[in-house]
Amino acid sequence: MNKYMMVACRNIEDEIDAVMRENNLDYPVVYLQSGLHDLPKKLHDTLQALIDSLTDIEYLLLPMGRCGNSTLGLRSERFSLVLPKCEDCINLLLSDDGLKAERPKGRMFFTQGWLRSVRAAPNEYDDCVRKYGKESADMIMQSMYSGYSHFAILNTGLFDIEKAMRILSPVAKAASVDFEELEAPYGVLKRMLKLELDSDDFVIVPPGTEVTEEMLALE
Repeated sequence: MNKYMMVACRNIEDEIDAVMRENNLDYPVVYLQSGLHDLPKKLHDTLQALIDSLTDIEYLLLPMGRCGNSTLGLRSERFSLVLPKCEDCINLLLSDDGLKAERPKGRMFFTQGWLRSVRAAPNEYDDCVRKYGKESADMIMQSMYSGYSHFAILNTGLFDIEKAMRILSPVAKAASVDFEELEAPYGVLKRMLKLELDSDDFVIVPPGTEVTEEMLALE
């Protein structure tokens, strides 16, 4: 029996795997299909079905925060759920000592994990170019990213920043957004993986209790 288990988004797989290796952690980690975070209802249903299927653990770690409210209402009758008190995994990556790190507005955030996704921005742009031509594809990108001023590359120290910018450059040019590099020490994610679960940054939801928005609010 494993006391702990983690279910995580594949977008933060690199960071999780690095911490697991560096600290010789061996409890199971299950990665969800990429792109589910874009579909909150489907993500919620997928998580609940997985929770309902699990046995022989005491704690399920969910490094997600609210994640578009997809975690609200989750419950287990057999084990506790552990979540960070934050909006989503971007907060975990930007965190150092705690989750109150500033999250810049008007940014679309990227790491290598995001760029591997089938639904990643470069893939969407290439698909649009093939279907509609470059001029129309550029207009679609400008519409899609009209609320963003920057593509923010989260520097976790685990991938080539310049390569990521080169991959994103055609999309950034089409969407008329600038690049920004942000330090992303993912300190709270590291603590979560190492099971350092203080009540300031984490909530432990006991069996038979639903996750609520109030539980995930920073105090």
